[in-house]
Amino acid sequence: MNVADLITGDSILINIESKSKKNILETISKNLANGDDNQKDTIFDKLYEREKLGSTAFGKGIAIPHARIPDIKSPKILFMKLSEGIDFDALDKKKVDLIFSLIVPDTKEDSHIEILSKVASLADSEALTQKIRGMSDEQEILDLIKNNLKS
Repeated sequence: MNVADLITGDSILINIESKSKKNILETISKNLANGDDNQKDTIFDKLYEREKLGSTAFGKGIAIPHARIPDIKSPKILFMKLSEGIDFDALDKKKVDLIFSLIVPDTKEDSHIEILSKVASLADSEALTQKIRGMSDEQEILDLIKNNLKS
C-alpha cells in the first residue's frame, strides 16, 4: 500500500480555529465522514474512545488521533494545521498545532500499524514539521507530506 495515496487535496485543512480537543475530534469526524452523519458519529465515538485510553499527542505540538472504524472501505488520512495551538493532554505539556488523523477499516490490523508508523515517523521529523508550520498554501503542504510519505 502506498500511504501517500491516502492523502489528497481534500485531506489538508489549514488555519483551523478551535479551543478544545473535543471540538477538533468533531471537525476531524465531519471531514472524514464525507457528509454521512451516521459515519461522522461513529468516527467521533471511536476517536474519543481512543483518546480516553491516552492522549494521541506525542509532543512537539503534534497529535495523531487514530481509530479503527467499522463499515469503511479504505483508510483515510486528514492533516490539520491549527491557527493556534490547543491543549491536547500532551506529555510534554506543549499545545498541539499540527494534527495528522488516521482512520482505517476495523478489519485491517496490519494496515493500521503500517500507516500509523509512517505517519508517526513523518510527524517526528523536526525539519519537516517546522517547514509545514512556515507554509500557508494547502497544495504546498500536500506535496510536502505526500513526498515524505513515499520515502
